[in-house]
Amino acid sequence: MTADPRLTNELKAEVERVLSTRDLPPRAWEAITAELDAIEPDSLIGDVLEALTAVIREQRGELSWHQSELEQTNAGLLALHAEIDRQRRRTAFLDDVSRASATSLDSVEMLDEVAALVRGNGLADRTSVWTAAGDGLVCPADPHRKPDVTTRRALASHKPVQDGDHRVSVPLTAGPHVLGVFDLHRDSAPFTHDDITLAKAVANRAAVGLRNANEYEREHELAERLQRAMLPALASHDELDIVARYRSATRGVHVGGDWYDAFHRPDGTVVLTVGDVTGHGLDAAVVMGKLQNVLRAYAIEGHGPAASLRLVHDLLRGEPGTLFATAVVAEVELGTGVMRWASAGHPPPLVQAPTGEVEFLDVDHGPMLGINIPYDIPEHERPLSPGSSVVLYTDGLIERRSSDIDAGMERLADAFTTCEAVRLEERTEHVLKVMLGGSDHDDDVCLLLCRWAGPERSGETASA
Repeated sequence: MTADPRLTNELKAEVERVLSTRDLPPRAWEAITAELDAIEPDSLIGDVLEALTAVIREQRGELSWHQSELEQTNAGLLALHAEIDRQRRRTAFLDDVSRASATSLDSVEMLDEVAALVRGNGLADRTSVWTAAGDGLVCPADPHRKPDVTTRRALASHKPVQDGDHRVSVPLTAGPHVLGVFDLHRDSAPFTHDDITLAKAVANRAAVGLRNANEYEREHELAERLQRAMLPALASHDELDIVARYRSATRGVHVGGDWYDAFHRPDGTVVLTVGDVTGHGLDAAVVMGKLQNVLRAYAIEGHGPAASLRLVHDLLRGEPGTLFATAVVAEVELGTGVMRWASAGHPPPLVQAPTGEVEFLDVDHGPMLGINIPYDIPEHERPLSPGSSVVLYTDGLIERRSSDIDAGMERLADAFTTCEAVRLEERTEHVLKVMLGGSDHDDDVCLLLCRWAGPERSGETASA
C-alpha cells in the first residue's frame, strides 16, 4: 500500500480546478471554498478529499444536484487522488534509479542494479543491457551475444524503437553520445506512450551513471599505467630468483606511492627495496620516484641498508610538504647467503625456510622517514639457508578495515605455508590471490619475493 501524499499548494490548486469544472451554485461554491481555505498546509490528500465529499453531501439537498452530478464530482476527486498517487510512485521509482546510477562506479554492477529496479517496478518483465564498444554493442552478461535489428536501430537513431507492443529498445544517451541500450520486454501488457516516456527517463539517469563509471575506469587505468611505468624492470640473477608484483587499489584513481626495486651493486651484492609514501596523488608519486632513485644511488655507492635509509630520511626532512614514507632495504651476498636489512616504519620482512616454516623478522626498526626528529636506524644480519625465500611487501597486502594488522600477518604466513607451488611466479600469484582475492582493497600493494639458491648454484654459475 502506498503512503497518502500530502497536499501541496500545486495539488490544492488542482483540486480547485477539478471542482471549478462543475456547475455549482454560488452558495455551494462558497461552502467548498471555505473548506479549502480551512485546510492546513501539508495536509494528507486523503483527508482533504474526505472533507470535500462530506461538504458536497451536506449541500446536496439545498443545491438540488442530481445524483449523477454528485457521482461525477466524487469520481473526479478520486481520479485526481489516483493520478497524484501514480505520479508519486513514478517519482519515487526515478529517485531509486538515480541513487542506483550514482552509487557504484562499476558500470556492470550499476546497470544490473538499474535493470533490477526496472523489473521490480513492473516497467518490464525481462531486460537486456548493452554497452557501446567501438562502433557496436556488447552485452556484459553474454559477450558472445549479438544485438538484433531493433537494438541496433535504437543505437543508430538515438531514439526509443518499438518492436510490436511488447518490446522497446531505449538508448542510454548522455549528451550527443549513446553509451548503450536497454531492451525492455513484456509478456502481457503492451507498452503505452507513458511507459516509453518513463523508460526514457530511466535511461537518461542510467546514462549519466554509465558515463561517470566509464570516466572513472579510464582514469583508473591511466593511473595504473603511470604507476607501472615508474616501477623498474627487474634484472634476472642466476643465484637469486626475484619476482615482484604491483596491484593498484580497486577504489580511487590516484597514483599511489608504493614502489619496489632490486639491483646488483658493483661488489655483486643484490639490494632489494620496498617502500610506501603516505597519501596518494601526484605529490606522493613524485616523492616515491625521488626516494626510489636516491635509495638506489646510495646503495650502489656502497652504503648499507641502515645508512641508505638514514640518508633518505635526511633528504626527505629537507623537502617541503608533509609527506612521509616507510621503507625496508635488504642486501644479500650471493656467495654466502648473508642478508643484512634495516626498516624505517615498514612491515617486517618474512623469511621462509626450505622446509616451509615462515618467520617474520620483527626486530628493532626506525620510525617513518621524514619525521622531523633525529634518530638512528638499526641494521640486522642473518645467514640464509640454501633455498630460503625472503618476502618484502607494503602494508596494503595485510591491512584491512575489517581486521587488524596482526590478523593480516597471520593470513600472510598461512598463505605461504599452505602454498604447494614450487616456481616463484606461481607462489607470488597464490599469495596475492589468498590475500586479495576478488574483494576490493583501498590501498596499493607491492609484493617482492626472492629465493637464494645457495653456494652450489652460485659456484656453478661462476664456473660457467
